[in-house]
Amino acid sequence: MAELQAKPLVLIVDDDSWIRTLMAELLASEGFAVLEASDGVRGLKLAQQRSPDVILLDLALPGRSGLEVLTVLKEQQPTREIPIIIVSAYALLLLRDGLGRADGMIQKPFDLSDLLAKVREAVDRTRVPA
Repeated sequence: MAELQAKPLVLIVDDDSWIRTLMAELLASEGFAVLEASDGVRGLKLAQQRSPDVILLDLALPGRSGLEVLTVLKEQQPTREIPIIIVSAYALLLLRDGLGRADGMIQKPFDLSDLLAKVREAVDRTRVPA
C-alpha cells in the first residue's frame, strides 16, 4: 500500500481579504492545505519558514511588493524551486519587469477553474513520486 502524502501546501499572498478567502476556500475544498499572508513581508517570511508547494502571489502588496518577494524567493535556496504563480490585475502589464522568473501568471479577475488547474499543474511538477 502506498504511503499517504501530506496535503500539498499553498501559500496565498494577497492584501485583498476577499480574494484570499475565495482562493483559500476553493483550494481547501479541493484537498490543499492553505497558508495566507496579507502583505509581502509576512508572505516572504512564511515562504521561507514553511516551504510551500506553490505560492500564489499578488503584485500590489503593502510592505514589500510582489515583485520584490518574487525576486528574493527566486534568488535563495531553498525557496528558489518553489513554483510561484502571479495572480494580479497588473500581471500582463508588468511582464517586462522581471516577472519572467514567475512560474505562471493569472490575470485578475480570474476563473476559479483556471486557478485550480494552474495550482494542480505546479504541484504535479514539484511532487514527482520518488
